[in-house]
Amino acid sequence: MRRWINLWFAVVGLQSSKLRAALTVLGVIIGVGAVIMIVSLGNGLRRSTELELEAWASGTIEIRPQYWGPIVSIAYGPGKEAAIIEGGIGPGPEPVPPIEPQQPSMQPQDLLALRKLASTVVEVVPLLETWAETIYKGRWMPSGGIAGVTPEYLTVYRSEMKYGRFLTAEDEQAAAPVLVLDEALVDYAFGAGANPVGEVLRLSQQNIPQNFTIVGVIAKRRGMEGFGPRALLVPLRTAQLRLNQGPRNQISMIAARVDSRVPSERRYSVAQINSILRARRGIAPGTREDFFIQDTLQFSEERIRIVRTMTLVLSLIAGISLVVGSIGLMNIMLVGVAERTWEIGLRRAIGAEKVDILLQFLSEGVMLAVTGGIGGLVLGLIGSYVGSRLIEQLQGLVSVTPDVFVIALGVSLAVGIVATIYPAWQAAALQPTTALRRG
Repeated sequence: MRRWINLWFAVVGLQSSKLRAALTVLGVIIGVGAVIMIVSLGNGLRRSTELELEAWASGTIEIRPQYWGPIVSIAYGPGKEAAIIEGGIGPGPEPVPPIEPQQPSMQPQDLLALRKLASTVVEVVPLLETWAETIYKGRWMPSGGIAGVTPEYLTVYRSEMKYGRFLTAEDEQAAAPVLVLDEALVDYAFGAGANPVGEVLRLSQQNIPQNFTIVGVIAKRRGMEGFGPRALLVPLRTAQLRLNQGPRNQISMIAARVDSRVPSERRYSVAQINSILRARRGIAPGTREDFFIQDTLQFSEERIRIVRTMTLVLSLIAGISLVVGSIGLMNIMLVGVAERTWEIGLRRAIGAEKVDILLQFLSEGVMLAVTGGIGGLVLGLIGSYVGSRLIEQLQGLVSVTPDVFVIALGVSLAVGIVATIYPAWQAAALQPTTALRRG
């Protein structure tokens, strides 16, 4: 019975100063709403990043050549003579351009060594990345880059076909002029939902055009905006013989599929690949590798950690407004205690105990804070929806999870208790005679 009386006094106290109560609630609404909005949009951004990186990387480990050549510099002497002092070329009247050393490349033997010795690798495929002008019915179209691949590419990069078929062993053996397009490129060049299988594209290198038939389209993954560096795929042997200016067996990179997503196991896989290739390529201990290994999953996780950190920092900044709201609530409660000193004294004089006064003012603060928390939750939901509609990258990815409701109500309840406990304690500590005299 007494607790309901305390609650009734709390309601009456709030009704006596409606404008003050409304402004106090508004401060809590803004603080809670800002936190919820940033957390929800941050989760959507993290999910969008995960999907985009998953579509780009698929958890593969990529090995590319890397050149650590000598630094060639030009030193000018008297009479404007020049010498390439580190390149070993003698002096002359004009600077002599350095001769570019032969860049290292990945070799078929590297591929065979990894297939034979890399125990943690499920599959290894070679790629030859190249470029050519892409022409369709006399009109130039962007290609986003061309790659020669083998049939295993589809499984290594965990891709699926939307139309037609993928490149086959027969295409590879015959160096067939066929190609597979990325769906994003098809949507851009042919129109959304178009099926270009059977159409002919003309690929031109050094003004030598060649006709290629489209045999399939790779399905676009959610989160992959635009078309990537390998939006147009041809058989590896086709790329080596028809679209390559280098050696006929040249490959520009190797992709290895490792199914484990455990960081320690993936680090072991990278170390094993590094050890095998160093031994195969005859790299002496203490010498830098002439190849570079990139774990795309690790790169993805680093990007996701950055997004999480950014969301946390923004949430802390938004939390400042919540702190301001709680300070405003405490200030209002202190003013209320000062203004209602006579009321407190009267209640104490007719038998109310300290705990009754304490619970009365705590109830007022908690009601204000919880009302602000509910309003902040609504504001956060509306803000998250509007933000997801305005930012195309986040459409369909922003969701308010149950923990957001817990955050909203828990934080507002905590704010109400923490901001009110001191004013309520001051009110409860007043002696009846002192309170009546001040009032």
